Amino acid sequence: MDDNRLRSLSKKLVSDRNDYMNSFRRNLDVYVSQRDITLREIAEEADISLNTLNSILYGNVKDCKLSTTIALARALHISIDELVGCETISEDSRHSLQITRNLPPSSQYLIHWFVRNQERQHTASPRRRMLNVMQPTVTENGNILLNNEYKHIDISAVPADIRSKVFLGIKLNCEHYMPTYSPYDILLIANDRIPSLHENSIIVCSGHIFIAKRKAETINGKEVIRYYSIRDEKPRLYEDELEDVIGYIAGVYTDDTLN
Repeated sequence: MDDNRLRSLSKKLVSDRNDYMNSFRRNLDVYVSQRDITLREIAEEADISLNTLNSILYGNVKDCKLSTTIALARALHISIDELVGCETISEDSRHSLQITRNLPPSSQYLIHWFVRNQERQHTASPRRRMLNVMQPTVTENGNILLNNEYKHIDISAVPADIRSKVFLGIKLNCEHYMPTYSPYDILLIANDRIPSLHENSIIVCSGHIFIAKRKAETINGKEVIRYYSIRDEKPRLYEDELEDVIGYIAGVYTDDTLN
């Protein structure tokens, strides 16, 4: 069975903590219903009998041996929680695992580095508060492109009400957003809530980062939310068109040491 194919199918798995055998069967069916994957292939990869796999899928089995579950999870390159759908980990954690699994190795390395870096920050001296700062590529016309360039800074001097919320800094290194933000500004991003109206936010669309203000307006008698560019005050996207909202700008830290 092709690894890329298995990784792609893992996004379709479901969970049901109240009836894990039902979600177990449904998740197995995600794989066996594919034309290029057979019951026999799964059974052979898991080193279990075809009869056992048939019994789990189509019989009246009310439970499954742990060793069989482990073997099937390993064969399909997924976790036991994902296979059984028993929600022993949170939905966010499960979703993050599925996303990470489908990324290229370089992106997975960045994620692992970021997580380890976060752990070091949170286990460091309580007197210091370190923050990862993304240094995106800024084109000549001011477009902000995502990349893997990160550094970290000490924000212990930032007011506590802001320091406790932020999870990421963004260093622009450009003059396109003046006078609102200068090339020396590090935008302090928080995501503990959705951006408030008229609040500057960091949004993502087509792999580009935009700094935009969230506004409500009435169109054809219906209230809609749109994001306006802070550079030219023109509307960019409706809220349902966004790829992602990284967060809102909770504050600004000025530092020229990252230039």
